[in-house]
Amino acid sequence: MTLRLLATLCFLGTLFTGTELRAQGGGVKGVIDEGLAELARRQHPDGSYGEAVATADAVLAFSESPRRYGENDGPFVRRAIDWLAAQVDAQGRPRTGTPADTATDLHQQVAVGEWISDALALSRRPEAVAARARLANWLVSDEVVKRESAMIPEDSFTRSFAFEAEPAAMEQALGPMTQTLFSDRGIAPGEFARWLRASPSILRDVAKRTPDLTLGTTTAERKHWSGMLGQMLQRATQAPAGFEELPPRELAATLRGLTICLEHEPKSAGGATTGSGGGAPPTPAGTPRQVGSDLHAAYREAATSALAYLATQQKDGRFGFMGREDGGITALALAATLRTCKRLGQEPPAWAFAGLDWIVTLQKANGAIHTGGLAVYTTSAAVMALAAAGREQDRSAIERAALFLKVVQRDEGEGYDRDSDWGYGGIGYGNELRPDLSNTQFGVEAMKLAGVPADDEAMQRAILFLQRCQNSPEFNPTPIERTDGRIVTAGQDGGAGYHPGESKAGLVDNGDGTFTSRSYGSMTYALLKCYLFAGLPKDDGRVQSALRWIAANWTVELNPGFDPASAQGAEYQGLFYYWFTMAKALDAAAIETLSTPDGVAHRWRDELLGKLLSVSFNEGFWTNQKSSRWMEEFPVLATSYALAAMDHCLPPAPPAGR
Repeated sequence: MTLRLLATLCFLGTLFTGTELRAQGGGVKGVIDEGLAELARRQHPDGSYGEAVATADAVLAFSESPRRYGENDGPFVRRAIDWLAAQVDAQGRPRTGTPADTATDLHQQVAVGEWISDALALSRRPEAVAARARLANWLVSDEVVKRESAMIPEDSFTRSFAFEAEPAAMEQALGPMTQTLFSDRGIAPGEFARWLRASPSILRDVAKRTPDLTLGTTTAERKHWSGMLGQMLQRATQAPAGFEELPPRELAATLRGLTICLEHEPKSAGGATTGSGGGAPPTPAGTPRQVGSDLHAAYREAATSALAYLATQQKDGRFGFMGREDGGITALALAATLRTCKRLGQEPPAWAFAGLDWIVTLQKANGAIHTGGLAVYTTSAAVMALAAAGREQDRSAIERAALFLKVVQRDEGEGYDRDSDWGYGGIGYGNELRPDLSNTQFGVEAMKLAGVPADDEAMQRAILFLQRCQNSPEFNPTPIERTDGRIVTAGQDGGAGYHPGESKAGLVDNGDGTFTSRSYGSMTYALLKCYLFAGLPKDDGRVQSALRWIAANWTVELNPGFDPASAQGAEYQGLFYYWFTMAKALDAAAIETLSTPDGVAHRWRDELLGKLLSVSFNEGFWTNQKSSRWMEEFPVLATSYALAAMDHCLPPAPPAGR
């Protein structure tokens, strides 16, 4: 190994506290999501991402990513595939912009054709299938097979480069790439771009031939290649902030390389990748609360204890998770604190206002409020907290946040078609290109709190997305073809899943080649709440359909709709989120009793309040003791959900915001 290579690898090794890939706000998956969102923003009006190879590389980046985006997920893939198909002429030749008059030109045309073929292979659309068939025939024609030899085009090198070195020499063979990418980009920008573009094929070769390769560090440790080379790609591109500076081709290649590194991270003993983060925070020991017949008195006692508990968990009004300050958790805790103080008739603590001031400082130029990742959830929760405070000084921040939520809603601005794209009108994570009902319900509630009227275009667009989440053929008649090829049709029960074609509670096999997304509690209440906030009256068929599901599946004991046999504790996943959403939805509906099919009238406020009090601890906290999914074992988060839910159980709830 050369001294320069050794120095490069050793210095790279000093960047690690372990073999994992890490990044603020969601780890390397969050970095990839940020990059894919940036890549989607680069799409040209014609559907391309520039020239043909860059467009094909972008399609591959979307499809290979951890989220496995496909052409049915939106125009960022679909229109790119349509554009690539149009670049194949009637004879099967790819259009490269220049005629193939020389052997070199023909080799380049073949290279472009191979890239296009790789991307078109991901499509089932008839135009793309036909174009790929024409292209395949041309690639085996005499014109191509018997072409004169010439220097290998750069696009062939970056697509299929593989080392000739023996596995034992792989560490040294990586030298040219690691030396270049670890140096300043301005020293040799051409070589930098070349190795960045080739990184996916190089990393695939490493994964195939030397999957257990380790690289040396200054501490004499040897660390797995996936972590070290993944970190190298992040540093080389200054990810994720530096993604804005990369051309689409280099950005797509970087994201493909990071995906390969993530997929090949060593698994821990528990089966998770070593980069998935630490374990859950320890649950504090507590004494279960004994609840008497006077629920309102018990509420005051529990709420007072909860405020005292939250005070011990904050620092300058900020809350965090696993040693990191977190804007989203802080906002939820502050919103719960402020509403609870108002409910109890007491002044909020000084630290709550310090926390609000900190939240405002987190606002970005685009209006988003977050500490890295989960931009929509955190921005929406921030609006909930700022609105609960009702401070005039926060009005501008709230309005800018609402504008951000409107911008990230999927609509014509991103090339979505209201009739053909199932994601139209929905909101995703902010950096996630597949909208979902959970983010949408947070966004819709935040827009309402910000003063966005029900007849606003953003609210009305959301209704179309909501319908496509609902299991009701009357309002959701169009089947969804998933990326995995399964066809999902709407069921008959009126409930909702996570997003069109997907449910966190799973799919039901209909036995006819189609599937139906399982309706489940938290998303059905989210559906109801959003319909109401978007202005639908209670007698609207869509609202009534959701209410029928709620009545038929009424319970405060678990999150209904999950199959208990699917996983241990499945029915308790997201239980506090379920209670949080249930209380807001039913309060918004101004419903006092629910009549179930057995004829029993349920006073939901008392039943839910009693349940929440019964699972609290005298020390002032709540925690999901039956499922750790979605961080609900974390007491600050569960306590915030519980306080907000209880507040909505006590009519009349104090008005939020201005």
